[in-house]
Amino acid sequence: MSDADREQAPAADPGASYSAPPKVTDARALRALAHPTRVALLEAVAVGGPLTATEAARIVGGSVPNVSYHLRTLAKYGYVVEAEGGSGRERPWKLGNTGIRFDTDAPDPTVSHAAHALGEVLLDRWLSRMRHYESHREQYPADVRAVSDSSQFVVFGTAAEIQEAQAGITDILMRFADRLTDPAQRPEGSTPFEMLVFTHPFETLAPADPEA
Repeated sequence: MSDADREQAPAADPGASYSAPPKVTDARALRALAHPTRVALLEAVAVGGPLTATEAARIVGGSVPNVSYHLRTLAKYGYVVEAEGGSGRERPWKLGNTGIRFDTDAPDPTVSHAAHALGEVLLDRWLSRMRHYESHREQYPADVRAVSDSSQFVVFGTAAEIQEAQAGITDILMRFADRLTDPAQRPEGSTPFEMLVFTHPFETLAPADPEA
């Protein structure tokens, strides 16, 4: 994932061919998602399967009417869609797609600004989740801790080579895409893992404290 072309919520079946998620180019749709509660709701629906506003409120917090409003806003732009069964606030919602892409370098400044705002919300949430895990890792089973790792690589390559490497990583991860949208595809005992891929120019930085 590069700063210019970010992906959110990639989904999940080993062997499935990769199909790039839709690219969001509407500033209004980007701004609609650039809200911590709506990102949390999208994640809750992705992990928990179809959820009603009442069920989602128990997960992300807040009142049912407020959560229902946020779900309707997500639905307006296709991030979630109605699932079968229920009505009103008790109708279940499911993911509208397996992920999205958006361009922080879009030529339209309105779109670019909205994309940056969404990128900041996502980055804050990703980093907060990483810090939370590191502070609570002893609460997880040994096999989960064994594969919950962090790696950093410095790679010398052309832009085309790095793009090829990114595509290869994405192809591997998207083999699991059906499992996000269809909980029935998830193996018994499976755990939702988050894998973040950051790609940016490497620069050596001085420590925040010069005496450190």
